[in-house]
Amino acid sequence: MNKRVPAALALVFIVAKEPSRPPSIHLHRRPHQGPDKEREDEQASSSSACARLHRRKRTFSTSVHLLALVFLVATLSVEAKNPVSNVHLAVTSDPTVMVVSWLTKSAANSTVLYGIKSNTYTASATGNYTSYSDDSGFNHNVILTGLSLGQTYFYKCGDQSQTFSGEYTFTTRKGNGYQGPWSVAFNGDIGTDHSENTIPLLNTLATNGTLDLFVHMGDISYANDHPLFYEDTWNKWFGLMQPALGKVPYMTTVGNHESWCRNPVCALQTLNFTTFKEKFRMPGPESGSNTNMFFSYDYKNVHFISISSESDYPGAPLDPEPKARSFMQSWLSEDEYFQLNWITQDLQKAQANRKNVPWIVITAHRPIYADGEYNSEGQPTGQPALIQAWLEPLLQQYNVDFYITGHVHAYFRTYPVYNATATSNNYENPKSTIHLTSGGGGSREALSHLPDDPPSYMAFGYDEDYGIGYMDVHNNTAVTWKFYQSATGNLIDTFTVTKPPIN
Repeated sequence: MNKRVPAALALVFIVAKEPSRPPSIHLHRRPHQGPDKEREDEQASSSSACARLHRRKRTFSTSVHLLALVFLVATLSVEAKNPVSNVHLAVTSDPTVMVVSWLTKSAANSTVLYGIKSNTYTASATGNYTSYSDDSGFNHNVILTGLSLGQTYFYKCGDQSQTFSGEYTFTTRKGNGYQGPWSVAFNGDIGTDHSENTIPLLNTLATNGTLDLFVHMGDISYANDHPLFYEDTWNKWFGLMQPALGKVPYMTTVGNHESWCRNPVCALQTLNFTTFKEKFRMPGPESGSNTNMFFSYDYKNVHFISISSESDYPGAPLDPEPKARSFMQSWLSEDEYFQLNWITQDLQKAQANRKNVPWIVITAHRPIYADGEYNSEGQPTGQPALIQAWLEPLLQQYNVDFYITGHVHAYFRTYPVYNATATSNNYENPKSTIHLTSGGGGSREALSHLPDDPPSYMAFGYDEDYGIGYMDVHNNTAVTWKFYQSATGNLIDTFTVTKPPIN
């Protein structure tokens, strides 16, 4: 434990420790005024000396008391050196459940106190923690169950024998099948470097009650672009986003920048997306995948599926690539076909439940229809083509409404499209999936440049500034998508999708 006294306290310590200096002695000559006057002067001088001595004793006593107070404050500061940070929420398909996660520097119990009144905690829950390296800290997860629908809760998390966080609030949803209206933000590729406008906008939307859910399509903190400050960058990211993440469920999709730390010192500890798997607690166990890499959940009237475009399918990319592929392949533990089998089964269940939860949204990091990665006929090439080969037939077969991604550091949308062909030039009862990329949240690697002559299935693109994607779910038959410029909050693009009710 670091027992250094904070700088401000150290300064007070120095000031308190130094006793008050006696008054300066000034020697000067006075004219002789006789014995009586000299005796009066001596008596006055004696009284003055006694007063000065009394003041010095009183000053010294005050300094001692102040010094004791400083030592007490410093001791309390030392005892609170296992602070709670990085508080964030997540959901499952069960609307009565909320997952609370946080970080501590050293091992501690995992406890959440909560209730429906501020500073009045009538319930508690405990969980567990994990740690993947000596300097990564301890990641805590606690699952709250049996919550009331549509209820605001006040909570704090930590260890009763050590330190608790400050108080946060969240509001549970009104139940799955709730038609709306409600809102969700979608962004990929944010990080800490060029996100000075995006992060405040997201925090404002969350804290003013506008936002119900935040979905992040990979490349979260860009910590592996800061390999010498890997954990510090993760902590900085969570700190910047804390107002939103402690209030609104934060659902994450894995990206290539979560693969490992890109530093030999922490390579083995973080290989194979370990950081992503341990810092977040997504509903993999509840949705049958048992992993953060791909999972699903119902939220109100939308079925969300988060998949990995980085692993678990034929031709999945590896970071670094391609020289280290043969070496790195031996470290991968998951069957590349598990994700394919799992998503097929999940879509079958979602299709069967479409009367209750009519919208299906799939999020991933990498797009199928990406800027410039296509041939003269608009067919995807390279990595997008490998994703298209296994995923797009499923999108079409199960009438997936939206495929939303990041990776390209810009914004663009397609018309309803299948096999590089637009099946409609509007969004009324679309017959194919609409592809959206919202990857210009603030990437450290700057904005991408969109092609000047895009394929005909591309409906709109914007690469001039950073922004956020936003979806208003009106009801079971209408959804409006919006894209806002982060710096100004101006609406850059919007369209509405409508479809008939499902009986």
